Amino acid sequence: MKILHIISNDNDRARTERVTRYMPEEFEHQFVTSKELAQYQGHVDVIHAHRWFGCGHAAANYAAAKGVPYVVEVVQSDLDAYHKLFVFNKKSAENVLSEAARVVFTSQSQQEFLAQHLPSKTADTVFFHSMMLLEALDPFWISNIRIHPPTALVHIKLLYVGPSDSHHHLDAVNHAMKKLQRRNYDVSLTTVGDLSEEELLEVYRSHDILLQLDEKTPSTQRFAEALSQGLPILYAPNGVCDGIFKEGLAGYAVNPKSSDDLAHTILNVSDLFGTIEQHISRLHPLSQFDGKEQASHYEHLYENVAHRGE
Repeated sequence: MKILHIISNDNDRARTERVTRYMPEEFEHQFVTSKELAQYQGHVDVIHAHRWFGCGHAAANYAAAKGVPYVVEVVQSDLDAYHKLFVFNKKSAENVLSEAARVVFTSQSQQEFLAQHLPSKTADTVFFHSMMLLEALDPFWISNIRIHPPTALVHIKLLYVGPSDSHHHLDAVNHAMKKLQRRNYDVSLTTVGDLSEEELLEVYRSHDILLQLDEKTPSTQRFAEALSQGLPILYAPNGVCDGIFKEGLAGYAVNPKSSDDLAHTILNVSDLFGTIEQHISRLHPLSQFDGKEQASHYEHLYENVAHRGE
């Protein structure tokens, strides 16, 4: 069976190969961009567009011309793009989802967003043939999982990993820290950008709590990386990390714009740190994010879609 993957960049390919490398040899995978698709001449059984916007329209057009089924994967940036469209432009984008053989979501929050914003009939159609598969974690993190005994948290070391142009999301965090410091709590914040996996591993292991407060560009990959190292996460409500685990198991949802809520939740995690560490240790080996575990789901997905197209 040949799967044609339509990708936007090398990152799309890398996250896809975290799963496809574990699939049976009878599944052949070819990667093209939307522009390269126009010149593609090979046989295809299933098309997988790894982004709704940019890849989805190309997949829908190619699938219609060749008579093959296609899958559309929704990522967080797609929701931002859809939200910005004028009403008269949304219909075309909605048709890409409605006509897909399957729609793959990578978080519960994406489903909830579209349930609120898609026309009701379109939403019914989309969710009837949708499924959720979390983004696979790089094998480096699976092989370097850190499980350590619960400890008391005295010096609260917060961590933010992301581009410097998104540091404005940390304004409320800085205010929250000042409030805690005035109450004599020892709390600090470290911000880091792009690092190698080895460097980031050491950063995670030297901190206590990861902040995932950006509602527009959160990362399930970052979420899972932190959990692999035993860090609880503070995340934005209805963000991509919300809904993956029950509240209190991997961390807590917190209003990213409220310094009071942030201060209260940071202290809550500090007081319960040993308990939360125990919860996180029971989540290992994080099978929800393991490419080996996900490979069988994708195998069934492609087989079912291919049979539907026959």
